[in-house]
Amino acid sequence: MGTASMQAVSAKSYDHVVSNSVMTTPSTSRNVNFTGIYPLYNKPADVKGARVVATAATLDRLANANVSTDNVRAYRVAETNSGSVYYKVVTFDGQYRGWIYGGKNKASFNGGVTAYTTFASQNLSAVQQGSTYKIANPGTANDGKTVTYQSPEWTQYKVAGQSPTQRLMLNQFSKLTKPVRGPVKMINGFTLPMSPMPIRLLMVGS
Repeated sequence: MGTASMQAVSAKSYDHVVSNSVMTTPSTSRNVNFTGIYPLYNKPADVKGARVVATAATLDRLANANVSTDNVRAYRVAETNSGSVYYKVVTFDGQYRGWIYGGKNKASFNGGVTAYTTFASQNLSAVQQGSTYKIANPGTANDGKTVTYQSPEWTQYKVAGQSPTQRLMLNQFSKLTKPVRGPVKMINGFTLPMSPMPIRLLMVGS
């Protein structure tokens, strides 16, 4: 007489989140870029119910697009019981948002993201510093040329634009104080001139 054998079926084991908090470091230090190694999930990857919202290939394309709207900001950090760190991130245009693996140490960005500098300041020549300028066609269009920004456009997440008072001041002469490399540039702020390099303007006498 044969003996019946039973095969044990074990349920899938999931991680669970042990901490989940808003990141409090300066916002400019939380600009990141995707590495293209890990996908983006709706929740930490090993937690029950996690699903992919953007593949690793998609994130790799965004990382290498050289389009400033694809810059990324990390704003929450979570840790699972297995010690994995996940960051909640969003692209500057808001098209992609979710959780991505960030390694095993919350002290630095790893895994699917790496720290990223969105623009770098440049030095002015003596002639540039001594000259005065005014915006050629002041307006209200959000095109990086007729309005100004608190930071170069798309170099910070949800960068604030000019106030109505600042918009009126655009007709007045200004001094050039700081050009920067990057995508875009307010009185006491940034606007984009004829060349592709953004400039910072400061009201004369301010």
